[in-house]
Amino acid sequence: MSRRMIWAENDDFTGWCCSHCLWGLIAPRLETTVAALAFNRVAQESFDKHTCAGTIQANPGSRYPASADNPAMNRPRLGA
Repeated sequence: MSRRMIWAENDDFTGWCCSHCLWGLIAPRLETTVAALAFNRVAQESFDKHTCAGTIQANPGSRYPASADNPAMNRPRLGA
């Protein structure tokens, strides 16, 4: 099964996540559609470059990947 970039939202996290590992990118508050499109492009590029090897797999019974289930996990941030 191939990995996918998925949108996840809960009380502690809103942004893009990997369907197979802890990779995630927290969405900043964006004021314009142009800014949202630019963020999505950067998120896709970052997702394409990441590797899932050596990371904890998502909980198969969960609606969200492991990164969204555990807000204490350190996730990459835009510009970090």
